[in-house]
Amino acid sequence: MKQISERVQLLNDKPENNNAKYVLYWMQMFKRTTYNHALNFAIEQANERKLPLVVYEGLKFYYPWASDRFHTYILEAVEEKRRAFEKLGIKYVFYLQKNDKSPKQTVAKIAGDAALIVTDDFPCFIIPAHNKAIVEKAKIPVFQVDSNGVIPMSKFEKEEFAARTIRPKIKKLLPDYLEKFKEEKIQVRAGNLKVDCPDTEVNEKNIADLVGRCAIDHSIKPSEIYHGGTANGRKRLQHFVEKILPDYAVLRNKPEVDGSSRLSSYLHFGFLSPLEIVEAVTESDAPQTSKDAYLEEVIVRRELSYNLTRHNPKHDSIEALPDWVQKTMREHIGDERKVIYSLEELEEGKTHDELWNASQREMLVTGEMHNYTRMLWGKNVIAWTRTYEEAFDALVHLNNKYCLDGRNPNSYAGILWCFGKHDRPWMERAVFGKMRYMTTGSTGKKFNSKKYIEWTKTL
Repeated sequence: MKQISERVQLLNDKPENNNAKYVLYWMQMFKRTTYNHALNFAIEQANERKLPLVVYEGLKFYYPWASDRFHTYILEAVEEKRRAFEKLGIKYVFYLQKNDKSPKQTVAKIAGDAALIVTDDFPCFIIPAHNKAIVEKAKIPVFQVDSNGVIPMSKFEKEEFAARTIRPKIKKLLPDYLEKFKEEKIQVRAGNLKVDCPDTEVNEKNIADLVGRCAIDHSIKPSEIYHGGTANGRKRLQHFVEKILPDYAVLRNKPEVDGSSRLSSYLHFGFLSPLEIVEAVTESDAPQTSKDAYLEEVIVRRELSYNLTRHNPKHDSIEALPDWVQKTMREHIGDERKVIYSLEELEEGKTHDELWNASQREMLVTGEMHNYTRMLWGKNVIAWTRTYEEAFDALVHLNNKYCLDGRNPNSYAGILWCFGKHDRPWMERAVFGKMRYMTTGSTGKKFNSKKYIEWTKTL
């Protein structure tokens, strides 16, 4: 692996295909046509070689937790991308692999006529394995490009201990990365370029039928509130900046009102870039206190999560927890749990805690959970399971199975935070040891929990 620039890595040392018909960009996580460093790099490579660009996006049926919810959210963005790429003069191919009988190895096949491959650099879930696999198969250069955050992940050479250690580094670097994003333009338009790959037609009318034909979990229904795509993401961004951001510092921890950004799923699937969001927030007329509060979340906290998954190979287990947490867990593993719930009881929201059940209900139905109740949600599972490993596994499973913003660095960092990651020791108590403790009683008093609970019952 060779670092080519702050955001670009060359993953192999294969020669280019001098008889290529195009440059190939395998779009995996940055599912957008603007504010996309990977797309920009691919266009630059195509222009240097006077070749057209092909963008390939595929959707498998066997990724972990594959369901109607995630499939629908992804498919809702395909038609708008196809139109946008056509205007840009770029060939866009989308392939939906429905079951075991569907064609396989499509990336390797489409790469046969490519000079080189550009793909997305994403530090967790299935993407690192995807990139490793294509490097093993490809006979041409493979580049991965980081378009995850405002600041390139490469600027932080090791795992940061907490927000307080990464914050001053971000503050120092930030002015260099807040310039207006320059969109590259393709010089050789694709026109009627033929590509040897299945291309699935997706439109608003056939999405349900396409999803229904896939061998995935059909019990997890699509969200009726949140819909995929850059257009929908920008609509929510505009609403947030104009209607919510002015009072964000006060309302962000009030789950009973629409007081948070609700942009996390658009960020996870790459429909929106954090650069575009930061630009909209900083240029708004909202009070600086509210802007600062949100920028702390979308820059400092978010990039801390990406730093974790980039540098800690154990980020998907409690082995990623610091020494003081490991010690306190060893000391309290034998503590009596007052109540134990099975994974099924947790999943169905059948606990004694009305507020917890409401949080779980919001997630089950809408595909989102308010960040403030999500902290309590995670803490209580620690108290209600037999071991810390069982609690962690349950939280990862539930979060990644139902949340549109799951399977993300923020997911793993957020769950680990419930166990003490990126936090400090607190007063010692049973089960939690020195981990920060939260109770439904005290948390519920900080907002109108009754109103929130009643709202989730109407979903």
